[in-house]
Amino acid sequence: MRDLPKNIDADLVIEIGKLLDEHPHMAPVAVHQLAVLARQRVKTGLPDQSIEELVVEMATSRQLAMAFDLPGEGNVVSFPVRR
Repeated sequence: MRDLPKNIDADLVIEIGKLLDEHPHMAPVAVHQLAVLARQRVKTGLPDQSIEELVVEMATSRQLAMAFDLPGEGNVVSFPVRR
């Protein structure tokens, strides 16, 4: 793992570690949802993208599968229907 910037809160790193350790190993980690949950549990000034990057790095170091879910209705990609 890379050296963490000085603006990253140690409590946030610990909380993400706990959430990843509690996550079932057979299911992929929903990156956005885990970042939202970590933000709810720990007050931090980091933007969402930085928290998500931290989740990705920590999940990668644990060799966990990840799902890159997007918030909102635009999360669905429509496929053309053959007729």
